[in-house]
Amino acid sequence: MAVFRFLSAVFLLVATVALVVDATPASYGVGSFHATSLAGHWKELGPSSFEVARRGVIDAAPWLWESLIRPILDVPTFVAFGALALLSGYAGRRRRSVRIFVN
Repeated sequence: MAVFRFLSAVFLLVATVALVVDATPASYGVGSFHATSLAGHWKELGPSSFEVARRGVIDAAPWLWESLIRPILDVPTFVAFGALALLSGYAGRRRRSVRIFVN
């Protein structure tokens, strides 16, 4: 359970950093708020790995890329990692202990 709580904290940190990166130009008055997608961040950090993954999935099953993977990668990064933080936080929550006394 502690692993899920740790993952929740890491995912929340990534979501916060992604939101700050997207909101910084708007706060300085340089541009407007633009939420970057997971694919946008992936292309920025590792363009060759994105292309290899995309090409590999398209070669194996083109329908999989178009119907499942691309819509997931179009989600804003802070939303995706925020959702992962909520899910892993829920999975790692402390359970209430139930005491059953049988006489």
